[in-house]
Amino acid sequence: MTFTDVKAYFQTNRASAAELPWHDATPLTPAELRAVGASVQTFQRGEGTGGDHLLDLAHAYGVPDYAAAMQLFIAEEEGHAEMLGRFMDQQGIPRLHTHWLHEVFRTLGRPLGLEHMVRVILTAEVVAAVYYRALAVATPSGLLRQICRRILHDEEMHFAFHCLAIRQWSFGRGRLSGWLWRQFYRGLMAGTALVVYVASRRTLAAGGYGVGRFCAAIAAEYGRLEVMQRPGDLLALRNADELMPSPASDHAGACPVASPLISVPQ
Repeated sequence: MTFTDVKAYFQTNRASAAELPWHDATPLTPAELRAVGASVQTFQRGEGTGGDHLLDLAHAYGVPDYAAAMQLFIAEEEGHAEMLGRFMDQQGIPRLHTHWLHEVFRTLGRPLGLEHMVRVILTAEVVAAVYYRALAVATPSGLLRQICRRILHDEEMHFAFHCLAIRQWSFGRGRLSGWLWRQFYRGLMAGTALVVYVASRRTLAAGGYGVGRFCAAIAAEYGRLEVMQRPGDLLALRNADELMPSPASDHAGACPVASPLISVPQ
């Protein structure tokens, strides 16, 4: 897999985006709104990050296909924000202009350059992937479930894209340096997971995720991506249908397990 492949995938994915069932505008109950409203506001704000600084760094990297793929990645993230925003508008959930968690991630992502910024984004996307699995079953809304499915589908290539870049940047790095940076980013992942759990615990609980299950799902997802960051290992895209929890297992306590849809050697 190359950045050219990623760019082509993003272009095709954008052109083939399925129309969502926007006619399914059944109002959420007051209890459902209490369960998901605040967290949807937070994640909707986080998806719409703008990305001007990130795109500048991508252009400065000097690989045209990487910069083009990054621009398409940012566009997909903004598309996720718009989908969630349209759902919020239908449900009477106000959109946020800013949120402290979003501002923290913007601050974390800037100081150390492109690789650090991409790793911070990857950390946020790991948490988001588990969150959207919970959100998909936190209410009976078919529209919300389809939005979550679409975002989870898109996140799979986002993971592969970022891991492909990280494995190139990490090539030739010394063992000690690599180990120290891994511990740093694992700590960032753990801290992010705990903060997001506290901030979104109502939604996660409604989706069947207590703190133990949530942290276990985060650890499993992050461990998979650490493998994908190693040169020579497989970059695996999974099927969003398999990532989505089935109605029979929505609250059964078992984490969704997905088999590889596409496995591509570097």
